[in-house]
Amino acid sequence: MNQSDQDGDLPAFARSILGGKKTSKLEARISDEVKEAVRRRWVDLGFGSESEYLETLVTVDVFGKAHVRMVQERRLAMVGGASDTGPTGLGALS
Repeated sequence: MNQSDQDGDLPAFARSILGGKKTSKLEARISDEVKEAVRRRWVDLGFGSESEYLETLVTVDVFGKAHVRMVQERRLAMVGGASDTGPTGLGALS
């Protein structure tokens, strides 16, 4: 955990740092080569879209891996009794 996390600069649980309602747009001009490299990267990593990949990339850069991981782990914990090792038999939620 970095010092800013300990100082409380980052919210302990920020639902909107990943996912959430999208109200702002971030733009950049890049070369065709970079655009294609980004496309290959998000596809190779299993992201659903370029937007999802870029949101994750920027969020990790701004808040840090540890904070993003903590938010994701808290979300998983909120679903309660879901198994860490396999399906729970709860249908679409498993």
